[in-house]
Amino acid sequence: MYKILVADDEDMIREGIALGVPWPELGFEVSGQAVNGIEAIELIKRETPDVVITDIRMPRMDGIGLIEYLSANYHRIKTVI
Repeated sequence: MYKILVADDEDMIREGIALGVPWPELGFEVSGQAVNGIEAIELIKRETPDVVITDIRMPRMDGIGLIEYLSANYHRIKTVI
């Protein structure tokens, strides 16, 4: 089963993506949720997801910064904006 991390500062959007999709039926499990890029990186270091779904505009570190970090350090993780 593939692991997904969802990063979005809007609770309703983040939880909607994490809980509103039948991920297990699609071969995925949500391994974490983050409210910004910094929190996402902390979770990525612990969980090493296969896919990160991210918002672009978030406080502290935006989605572009997160994608740049992933590209430099975790090139096998796929991203969805």
